[in-house]
Amino acid sequence: MQPRTIIFLALGLMALVIPLIVKSNYWLYMLTILGIFMILVSSLDLLYGFTGLASLGHAAFFGIGAYCTALFQLKFGFPFLVSLIIGIFLTTLFSTLIGWPMLRIRGPYFALGTLAFGTIITIIIHNWDELTGGVSLSGIPLLPKVELLGLSIDFASKRSYYYIVIFSLFLTILIIRRLMDSKIGRAFESIRENQDLAVALGVNSLRYKLISFATASAIAAGAGGLYANYMGAIEPEIAGSHMSFNLLVMIVVGGPGTITGTIIGPLLLWFVPEFLEAAQAYRPLFFGLLLLLVIIFMPMGIAGRIRAIDPRIDRWIP
Repeated sequence: MQPRTIIFLALGLMALVIPLIVKSNYWLYMLTILGIFMILVSSLDLLYGFTGLASLGHAAFFGIGAYCTALFQLKFGFPFLVSLIIGIFLTTLFSTLIGWPMLRIRGPYFALGTLAFGTIITIIIHNWDELTGGVSLSGIPLLPKVELLGLSIDFASKRSYYYIVIFSLFLTILIIRRLMDSKIGRAFESIRENQDLAVALGVNSLRYKLISFATASAIAAGAGGLYANYMGAIEPEIAGSHMSFNLLVMIVVGGPGTITGTIIGPLLLWFVPEFLEAAQAYRPLFFGLLLLLVIIFMPMGIAGRIRAIDPRIDRWIP
């Protein structure tokens, strides 16, 4: 068994044991939201870390997934799982339609295009009061209790929902890793390293970028659906440019293209400021200083810097 696989399994075991040790609902709430952010950051890392596409509007797909899942529950009475699947499907379809023309442009123009797209989605959500509730959509139903093999499982409880999110997180990481180990993943990396050379070697850059874009959007939509159902109320700001920028900073700080980076980024830039009340007031300063230090001293992020220390360490850092 490879060292990185051992570490990955150890992290999974640790995540499963945490609820048996932590009894506080507050801590379970914090860890659950942290898990959702890790899923979301992993989806953006597929674009930025593995394909080389810097999106400043990725949170828009998080918001679309959240609102679709919530609205199909509220307006049509669909169960959560059906609403989540519909939300992911619609978001993937929408991202494919948007990505087809947008992915033809490169560099800062693509980043600005995604920024504009995210702003438009936020404005639509905020102003379409009859559908989205305007400033806030509340009353999203919780998951029901389920009778299974004589046991009653309350999926609305903090502990049960934590396990749902952890399962979703590890499924997301597994899907991304299997994708990157395939021919498609190698095409992603060739586009990231040198798109012109990749095209010259026969790689259909638009096709593979569209696959990356749609897959990342689908994962973000899934994270949005989990977030909406857990919180019970959502606001347009979850789809805004501020959220998208924060996600990109988390990847840059944590280390693009690594599982470890998608854990470190949200841990440092969301969990710590949320946990420390004093840090919340100075969050922009904290973000700025940390980002500046990483750019100067650790261009490949914290995980990348750790892996570069010694080849033996690199074997153990996923």
